[in-house]
Amino acid sequence: MTVFLFSSNNKWKRLFGVHLILTSLNCFSQEGHYLKLENVLQSVSHCYPRIKIARLEMNKAQGEYITALGKFDPSLKLNTASQPVGGYINDYGDTELNIPTFYNGVKVFGGYRNGQGNWPIYYQNYLTNSGGEARAGLSLPLLRDRLIDKERTGLLTTKETIRMRQQDAAVIKIKVYQEAIKAYWQWVQAGLQVRTFKQLEMLAKQRQKAIIKQARQGDLPTLAISENLQLMMQREQLVNQGEMIFEQAAINLSLYYRDPKGNPKVPLNAALPPSSVFKRSNQPAQGLSLLQQHPALKKLQNYSNIIKLKENLAKNELLPHVDATAYTFKQNGTGGYPLLIPQAAMVGVSFKYPLFQREAKGKLMSARSEFQQVTTEKKFLFEQLKNELVNLFIGIRRYHHQVDLLNKELHLARAVQQGETTKFYEGDSTLFLVNQREQTTAQVRLNWINAKVKLEEMIDLTRFFSSTEL
Repeated sequence: MTVFLFSSNNKWKRLFGVHLILTSLNCFSQEGHYLKLENVLQSVSHCYPRIKIARLEMNKAQGEYITALGKFDPSLKLNTASQPVGGYINDYGDTELNIPTFYNGVKVFGGYRNGQGNWPIYYQNYLTNSGGEARAGLSLPLLRDRLIDKERTGLLTTKETIRMRQQDAAVIKIKVYQEAIKAYWQWVQAGLQVRTFKQLEMLAKQRQKAIIKQARQGDLPTLAISENLQLMMQREQLVNQGEMIFEQAAINLSLYYRDPKGNPKVPLNAALPPSSVFKRSNQPAQGLSLLQQHPALKKLQNYSNIIKLKENLAKNELLPHVDATAYTFKQNGTGGYPLLIPQAAMVGVSFKYPLFQREAKGKLMSARSEFQQVTTEKKFLFEQLKNELVNLFIGIRRYHHQVDLLNKELHLARAVQQGETTKFYEGDSTLFLVNQREQTTAQVRLNWINAKVKLEEMIDLTRFFSSTEL
């Protein structure tokens, strides 16, 4: 607040105890009770809809993984047949358990069958001893489907898809954090601008009383009263426009700042931080580690892994089917067909080879081309992110210097304003010049606020460039 002293000879004396209104912004907020950026970002992490949707996409990918894992579920097959009437009376049952494995395409199977009664000669293979026949064996692909097959490719692909969804969620969270950071600092800047306008208006209001008294005493023309009233109206308009921008910024911030139920929460004016919120000055450490850890690059790496799986599967399909099967069986009990072997083992090999292989060659060509596309896209994305990060570092460095320059200019502007005010009270200046000095000081103050806000915003954008850890 500015204090005016008057002399007995109706001359303004030098102003004592002047505290420029633009240097007392901190009186409007109490530290520790204002809205911090961390409060907004915590609200974003827990309540922002786009982040919730990204988490649900991760759950969908988990379901797809379980579906792919189901390809390796053991299966039980049961067949029964009975002929109660007719020339041949018989009963037959066959049960088989198949167990696919992850190891080299090996499949293990075991079963039991029992065939009793009278069978025609051409169906003697259904006949077993009284205790039935137990069997067990395995099948092993020797070339195609040994190192990789459709089932294992699908399973590994869904694993990479889960990782991609995780990186998607991280990318979305980073983008939302960046939006919230900008909205928060725009709100802070708008609020501090309103304070500056209000204090500029307060200077004119406080001066009006002194001008009226001085005009009545004949030391100032009565026109000075109307002139200062005009200044008050102009500054009141600035306050009104500033409050409109401040209220709109609060509405925009409420999109990210939410209550525990997830509803938008408009921050109160009292939650506006003081000027001491601009407390950081250290520039973040520069390095490419921020780039290498960016989830967008990790996502493309996961996608390139999927393309590599497709390529390996296409190479696999160029190989011939050469499958080996080995199993053993044992008859239990007595009776049955006299020529049945009580126990035996069987080994067999099957071979199949597509002659032209056009389908496999087409898949291989497509996979290799797609892999090159992803590699090129990853390189370009790295360059884009690098430019963005370097620009942030440049902005931080330049705004540091800009703030230093504005601090010096603000100090000079305050000194000039104080001197002009003193001259006005002594009758050596005009209200027009005083107004010019006050507006210049206010404009420098606004420029300082803008530079400080931009500096803090860029520091926060760099902090959350590739991570959302608070």
